[in-house]
Amino acid sequence: MIEGVTTKQLRQVADERGWLTEVLRSDWPEFKQFGQVYVTAGYPQVVKAWHMHKKQVDNITCIKA
Repeated sequence: MIEGVTTKQLRQVADERGWLTEVLRSDWPEFKQFGQVYVTAGYPQVVKAWHMHKKQVDNITCIKA
């Protein structure tokens, strides 16, 4: 193991709409001054519901259409 490197088991959450895996979260003790990174997928012909954050900006990147 490299000194200072930690590992974390990531958890995939799936339902009938698709799946989501959180990669980094600001409330994890390993990270300071950081927001959140996650990877998600939606199944064909399924709409995941929109929601609003009052104090958050989401930056979304489509990695596959």
